[in-house]
Amino acid sequence: MPPHPKKTFPLNEIYKFSAQGLRKTPSAYIPFFIFACIDFCSLLLLYLTPRQPLIEIFGPPIRTLWGERFLHYPTNFLLLPKLTADARMVLSVCIGSLLTGIAITLLYQKPLKSAFKKYVSLFLIVFLITVLFYGTIKIRNIALMKYFMAGHKTLLFLSPTAWLGPISTGMGFFIGLFIQAAFTYAIPALIMGEGRLMRVLATSLVFCKNHLFTTLFLVGLPMLLYVPLLVLNYNSVFLIDRFFPEIILWLSAAGVIVNSLFIDPLITITTAELYAHAAQKRP
Repeated sequence: MPPHPKKTFPLNEIYKFSAQGLRKTPSAYIPFFIFACIDFCSLLLLYLTPRQPLIEIFGPPIRTLWGERFLHYPTNFLLLPKLTADARMVLSVCIGSLLTGIAITLLYQKPLKSAFKKYVSLFLIVFLITVLFYGTIKIRNIALMKYFMAGHKTLLFLSPTAWLGPISTGMGFFIGLFIQAAFTYAIPALIMGEGRLMRVLATSLVFCKNHLFTTLFLVGLPMLLYVPLLVLNYNSVFLIDRFFPEIILWLSAAGVIVNSLFIDPLITITTAELYAHAAQKRP
């Protein structure tokens, strides 16, 4: 697999490419809007879970995994952010993968049917990213729990409360940043027709390494938009006590808007344009 030329672009030029590409093909934004609608419908469904007839379907697993109290007001709102995140993960793998492929296909002005033909590879790319992220988070949690259960009082002078609380949340942010950055070029490479699954994954890793700081900026800067919502969701109990339980629903709705209509398009379009121009294959 011949490496792409290590051609670099200033960040302002990358954003200029992205704006030009979106102006040239505004339809590339439609898949993100579609996913936002699906994500919002999922949120409403989860919000109505404690009510009939949905409680008959979702009640048993919630009782088994978290307990009866999470099916009653206002405690059900404490579980809503987790359920929303889990649902978004499934939707991203099953539907978001295809919609992202369609968005890049439109951006690259390729035949739309090519995205549908490559659905299995698109699915596997997003599935791999998801498994790596949640697997790394799980390993981190197990390691911290074993460390403190072994009798250690602190880690780097910080208490278990700090490590299993705000530091854990911050670590999750950076884990997500590096994993997404590593494989963010896999779908553009796939749509460009640069080989099958393993080859485009390797291409993404090499391209990310060659443009590491630019990629971290293009992925990390949009992700910062979610940090205020991340902090607010971390303090859900305080917000419910201070204001009203339904504020969690509004925060979750804001998360749908920020993630689906701002963060995802920014990351997808800017990295896709960087890949196309650096690889000297932009039409």
